[in-house]
Amino acid sequence: MTRTRYTLIMPALATLLMATVVLAPTQSHAQTSAQTSAAQTPAPTSATQAQTPAAPVQPPLALVQTQQSCQSRDEVPADVRSAIEAAGQMAFDQATRGDLGGLRAESTNALQAGFGGVAAAVNDNKDALAGARQQLRAIYVLNTGTNPTAEGRYTCGAFSASGLASGSAEFNLPGLATGKYSVVIMDVTGPKGPFAMTAIFEDLNGWKLAGFYVRPEAANGRDGLWYLLRAREYKAKSQSYNAWFYYVTSWDLLAPVKFMDSNLLAKIIQESAGLQPPDVPLAGNPVNFSANGKTYKLTEMSVFSTESTLDVSIKYSVLSTADFAATQAEARTLATAFASQHPELKDAFTNIWAHAVGPTGNDVAATVSLKKP
Repeated sequence: MTRTRYTLIMPALATLLMATVVLAPTQSHAQTSAQTSAAQTPAPTSATQAQTPAAPVQPPLALVQTQQSCQSRDEVPADVRSAIEAAGQMAFDQATRGDLGGLRAESTNALQAGFGGVAAAVNDNKDALAGARQQLRAIYVLNTGTNPTAEGRYTCGAFSASGLASGSAEFNLPGLATGKYSVVIMDVTGPKGPFAMTAIFEDLNGWKLAGFYVRPEAANGRDGLWYLLRAREYKAKSQSYNAWFYYVTSWDLLAPVKFMDSNLLAKIIQESAGLQPPDVPLAGNPVNFSANGKTYKLTEMSVFSTESTLDVSIKYSVLSTADFAATQAEARTLATAFASQHPELKDAFTNIWAHAVGPTGNDVAATVSLKKP
């Protein structure tokens, strides 16, 4: 049975994770402390000046060399765009064939040294990618300049006071090594439903694979927009747990990579602001949950789907899992108590799973159905 898990991570709420991509860090963060910007043409000071535009003021050469930039597909020169699209198509073809050797051969040295994440992304989604069809969604080209900023923020397209314009994107890649990169996003449709495949390439006299992601675009047969609409409905009903979990699921399904932002993704974060329930752990910070005279330390909570269910998973820490039967009984008690304290969950989910995790990582799980027999 295939399960897809949606952990509670959104850019404004937790540290951004780059789990599958391997990008070499910059040589020195001391060189990235100063922000630079191009000089702007002075505004006209009279009607005469307004009628006769002055010649544009050229920024100093040093600023041109050090300035970060990001281009969307239509802004990329045709020959460069064709080369990037060809690299993306090759990576897609290799992934659908399960050709890890081919992917590795076309990778940067840094990615080859830590290829396990790419291998896992391909192997874990082997059934989903087999015989899949792809459609190019977007291409972006990121240039760090010679002196990239420490926060590594790259805005592609228009940005206004209200945020990113439609069709624009922002990438947050702190510590990105000096160089030129491209991001290729493809929508993939296969036997297991829709997925987003994202490949990152570095220009090393040819585009070399520097990162690779495969992420689902649907959970339990529903896409991210469906979960967003349901989240809004639950929010209107003041069902904060269902709204929060559905907002998170929506963001995860709509974000091709965790370090990308867009107008829609930013809107999801804004709408969900302040909804996080107090007994839902986030960003590695455990919370206490009390029930039946006992306090449990909850360490992680996530949503995961199978072909027929959408479930809530709770992890909590225990001193020992040596007594399997007793530990499982306690886990079931926790799941039952959580469901009892939050009855709204039965409207949105099928089961609650509680995982007792011992000091060495041993995991004993129990499940409680939220649906009446």
